[in-house]
Amino acid sequence: MHLGTFVASLPHGERQRFRVELAKAHGKSVALIRKWENDPPPADWDAEKVRRMSRRHPSDLQSIQITERATGHQVSRQDLRPEVWPVEVAAG
Repeated sequence: MHLGTFVASLPHGERQRFRVELAKAHGKSVALIRKWENDPPPADWDAEKVRRMSRRHPSDLQSIQITERATGHQVSRQDLRPEVWPVEVAAG
C-alpha cells in the first residue's frame, strides 16, 4: 500500500497526528511527510507540480523501517521504494 493510501485510510481526525508522529520519528517536517504521501505522483500532474508536491521516501533501511513500523507494516519497503527493495530481495 502506498503511504498516501495508508494516510487516506485513517480516520480524518487521525491523519495529522500520524503525520506529526512520523515526522518526529524521522526528524523531518510534516510538509516533507505530505510530499512522501504524493509519491508516486498522479499521471496528470505536470513536471512543475511533481517538483513542488512530491518527494521520494529515503531508501536507507533505517528510514524504511521507521515508516514500516509507524504504519503497522501496512506500507512496506517495496511500496516505498520498489526500485531499491524489489520483492525478491526483501523475501530473501
